[in-house]
Amino acid sequence: MTVNELINRLLDYPSNMRVLTLGYEGGYNDVDLKTEEIVFNFSKNDAWYYGPHECVRFADHDDTGTECLIITRGK
Repeated sequence: MTVNELINRLLDYPSNMRVLTLGYEGGYNDVDLKTEEIVFNFSKNDAWYYGPHECVRFADHDDTGTECLIITRGK
């Protein structure tokens, strides 16, 4: 999903609606935003509980990343 696609999807909701994300082991947290260099389809993330993409700092030294917006759990 791109930022533009996210914006278009968010336009379907009231502008004053709270945005939350799942908590670590239940409940919900506010969201926070950050950017990271990401390697897409990282071959070493083969366990079911890993996402298919990985932060470049955890990838092989020859991997290059793409800057991405990450929506995270806030505090």
